[in-house]
Amino acid sequence: MPHARRLLPLTLVTIALLAVWIVVSVVVVPTDASEGVRQKLTYLHPAFAIVTLIAFVAGAVFAWQHLKHDRPLDDLRSYVAIHLGQIFCVVALITGGLWGKAAWGVWWSWDEPVLVTFLIIFLLYATYQPMRFAIEDPERQARTASVFAVTAGIFAPVCFGVVRMTTNLLHPQPLNDPGANLPGTAGLAFALSILALGAVFVTLWHLELVHKSTRIRLRKLQRRVEGEDAVPVVSRASSPVVL
Repeated sequence: MPHARRLLPLTLVTIALLAVWIVVSVVVVPTDASEGVRQKLTYLHPAFAIVTLIAFVAGAVFAWQHLKHDRPLDDLRSYVAIHLGQIFCVVALITGGLWGKAAWGVWWSWDEPVLVTFLIIFLLYATYQPMRFAIEDPERQARTASVFAVTAGIFAPVCFGVVRMTTNLLHPQPLNDPGANLPGTAGLAFALSILALGAVFVTLWHLELVHKSTRIRLRKLQRRVEGEDAVPVVSRASSPVVL
């Protein structure tokens, strides 16, 4: 199982990146005189948001591969990427609320387009599992979920990008002018936050793939032992994944 073989090196790299990121963010980068401690959220909240959008795009890419080649593993990869993206999205919303409370004095501002757009993206993907598991037929379930993943995977980053480019925002935009917004070691800490959390996502993605693949195989073996699975071993490789 290739995903299992990658887990150990990925875990080690992730731990190293997390350690470097924490040291640089907490120790190396000086605390801003005006921002205070809330400045540290700059190295946390945006990275979660960025990795969230990347996860949804990855889910769309794998879903497209599933529609194109009808490989059940691609459907599973898409499902896991979207599932983890949803978790990262929740963390991004929570850390954004913490930053907003510290910076603006409110947990949420409905007048801020970036926040509302990100919430809409979260609510869009919150329908993924209910929609998927409402369909009993595994093949139709996988195809429908893939169509959803491709459509939402295009909409989410485009919608978010358009809002940021066309609206006067109260929300900070460190990526627009990194040299001015993130000078010196602050820029390094910001880049490390994206790398570290990206590594966390990839490691968790592989871990969940291994877990779900193993569970699916055990379920098939159990059905064979109980005499309920009459499908030959060779043809089961192309059968839809039942999550």
